[in-house]
Amino acid sequence: MRAITLATALAPLLVGAWHHRTGWQAAPDACSLLTPSDVSTAIESTSLPGKRLFPTNPSFCIWSDSPINAVTNRRVTLEILKPNAYDVAKSSGNGTKVEPVAGIGDDAYYLESIKGSQPPYLYVRKGRTDFQVRILNGLNFKAFTLAQEKAKEADLAKAVSAKL
Repeated sequence: MRAITLATALAPLLVGAWHHRTGWQAAPDACSLLTPSDVSTAIESTSLPGKRLFPTNPSFCIWSDSPINAVTNRRVTLEILKPNAYDVAKSSGNGTKVEPVAGIGDDAYYLESIKGSQPPYLYVRKGRTDFQVRILNGLNFKAFTLAQEKAKEADLAKAVSAKL
């Protein structure tokens, strides 16, 4: 009985030591990584503060020039990825192409539809954090060109990377 009690008492310390040794840390709150100003510049419209898609999940945030984040409005999404999601997306194929990007984080790439029917995703690895950022144009606006979307997503990703 005593060994169980001792193991139970030491478990939190051992887990904490393992996390410290491997560099584990809690994922940042995605909504804290971009400002309304960052997003306003990208979407060329005044953005409201970011809000979580699901109130209890800090890994996904959406900014918009509308309080309801409607498809008619421009939006920016930022998602802190789960382990391995970055690598899985990079090797997915299936109607997508991967375009490496230099100068953002430790590694980055755009993931685009081969048909060009969807805005690209920009995936970034910075230290122990992987994330993806995306601009969604909105039906009420003239669409950005692919080059504009990529440049705007790159600027947003650099702002996020600077905070990690």
